[in-house]
Amino acid sequence: MSAPAPATGGGRLWEVDALRTAAIVMMVAYHVAYDVDLLGPGVDIDPFSGGWRALQVACGSTFLFVVGVSITISNGRARARGLTGTALYRRHLRRVGQVAAAALLVSVVTRVALGDDWVRFGILHCIAVAMLIGPLLVRLRWANAVLAAGALALGLVLRDATPSDVPGLLVLGVPAPGGAGVDWYPLFPWLAPVLLGLAVGAALYPEGRRGPWGRRLPEPRWAVPAGLPGRHALPIYLVHQPVLIPLVAAALALAGVDVSWAEFT
Repeated sequence: MSAPAPATGGGRLWEVDALRTAAIVMMVAYHVAYDVDLLGPGVDIDPFSGGWRALQVACGSTFLFVVGVSITISNGRARARGLTGTALYRRHLRRVGQVAAAALLVSVVTRVALGDDWVRFGILHCIAVAMLIGPLLVRLRWANAVLAAGALALGLVLRDATPSDVPGLLVLGVPAPGGAGVDWYPLFPWLAPVLLGLAVGAALYPEGRRGPWGRRLPEPRWAVPAGLPGRHALPIYLVHQPVLIPLVAAALALAGVDVSWAEFT
């Protein structure tokens, strides 16, 4: 759950780190509810609808929006140092490799742990692809907001399409006959917040630094501690469920709820 960190050549931007931290808090809150539903079938909670579903959408959208903003910042700072063309794109590819490796790890681990519900194309997979595409679209600036609207509209159409097992369509947003597994973030509509982040990033952070508006932005005392988790979003994403699941199971047991591990067998 990560993106190019807006650090090199201009210092960290506390507001970007803090926004990523907010997404981490939403992620943990949602997964607590998800794990309660997973482990305590007798508990009346539905993480797939209502407010819980809205929290999940808000969480994923925030992470992906920050990816777009961070790509713009990283790209602007690299260009300010004279990097262009292939050299600039290779710089992005190094970070893509890290996220793609983490995505593969998630797929392998969930295949073993969850069987048919394994993560086929989750948010890390979506971020890795977005980080491949984003640098190519940065110069479109506000036109990316128009592309975001198109990606959202296309995703809503594909969501209601006839399920298909044609390879690759699941990645685009067409549901599969047997289900898409957990943590499904197809490119459409989920490229939309990334594209919006590219547009907003271009407006707020020209050349990878705050624009004139930033001179009026104070740095609160809580900025550094609030942004600390956001600076380590990828490792937090990878370890949070292995930590949460036993904690939730223990809490349920202490509350007298029968804990079921059926989903892991």
